Amino acid sequence: MSQTRQATCLIGMGKVATRRVLLGTLVFACLGHVWAYFAPELWYETFPHIGAPWQTRLGPYNEHLVTDMAALYMALAVVTTAAMRFADSDRFVTTVGSGWLTFCVFHLIYHLQHLSMFTTGERVALLTLLSTQTLVSAALLAPSPRK
Repeated sequence: MSQTRQATCLIGMGKVATRRVLLGTLVFACLGHVWAYFAPELWYETFPHIGAPWQTRLGPYNEHLVTDMAALYMALAVVTTAAMRFADSDRFVTTVGSGWLTFCVFHLIYHLQHLSMFTTGERVALLTLLSTQTLVSAALLAPSPRK
């Protein structure tokens, strides 16, 4: 195998591994919300498990809304896990990345408009988390290097 071809294969393998790590972080993000489907009121009253709960400040408890949100995260976890399996497929990974990016951008916009009820530390934590998820999603849109 030529040096150029070996380098191309290594870059491609690196890209697949990088994609799997990025996708894995998004699957991990879903896990913090899946339990909301099975214990919606407890999730609402305690999320995110640091300091004071955040959800109670955003409006009254709504079981339908909480369980729908949890179902969305479960669906995202399923397609994102599948993308980890097919991380070498630009089409599959960019489609999943596009879905995540759409969700993350609008989720971030909502929270940017509703920061007043959070402490400074909570604002930093929330915006860091949501911005990181948005950047990870955007990174999934990068195509694989061509051979």
